[in-house]
Amino acid sequence: MHSRRTVLAAAIGGVTTALAGCTGSTESSDTTDEATSTQTQTKAETETQTTTSTQQSLEAQLETVREASAKYTDIEAALEDGYQFGGPYVPGMGWHVQNPEYLQQAAENGFDLEKPPILTYLETDDGLTLGSVEFGAPAAAIPENPDLFVDEGTDATEEWHSHDAATHVFATPDDQQTNPKDLTLSELATKDYWTEFHPPDSDLSAGETVALNWGTASGKEGERTERVADIVATHPGLRTLHVWVHAENPEGVFAPMNPQFAESDGGHHGDSSETEHSH
Repeated sequence: MHSRRTVLAAAIGGVTTALAGCTGSTESSDTTDEATSTQTQTKAETETQTTTSTQQSLEAQLETVREASAKYTDIEAALEDGYQFGGPYVPGMGWHVQNPEYLQQAAENGFDLEKPPILTYLETDDGLTLGSVEFGAPAAAIPENPDLFVDEGTDATEEWHSHDAATHVFATPDDQQTNPKDLTLSELATKDYWTEFHPPDSDLSAGETVALNWGTASGKEGERTERVADIVATHPGLRTLHVWVHAENPEGVFAPMNPQFAESDGGHHGDSSETEHSH
């Protein structure tokens, strides 16, 4: 009997020891899982903090652009400050006014958020309304995607797009040349007085009589009539980025086109989802 009790005690002791070993193993496993969970949580928190910081940085940049260009809400202020009116009108983008000095600076030294080379104005019930600023420069002078804004990890992504080299022509429907300085804003913003075509014609100059399809972005296609050119502007291929800081754009702050202001234009500018345009 004594011998049997000794065996039973030893057996019970062995089971107890085994259970103790299992308990210790479970605690070790729980500790490892807890450490892994903590690391995962810390990583997630770090990523969230980074995303939040990036978003704040992007918003700060956009606010800088918005504040710097707010003085151009009135297009007259932009024209007085060196911007030059350009057409034709592009549905979903608007009228483009360019600052030659800022374009040159961008090509030579890179972009300055407080000096956008191009502004776009939309035709609304309130008149010409500032919609976006546009950072652009000759394609040969800048990277394909300059990565101007801190947008990584945010909902916004820069949408740089190309504009083919083109010649833009303005002409009133009379038989004589008008000095551009004598043109009113109302005349400059008349869609039927503008056209463009590409490839460009660097030999064409103001004062020449030219037969073009006015009021379109396809000046050498379709029905053409002769006029005396008042303004002729030719530009090389451009890379540009629209930043919609003055008009909400459901497609995103960096989208090329704004569907809220798109309208039928006879198919001259293509679908608003395209990123290749000429203006």
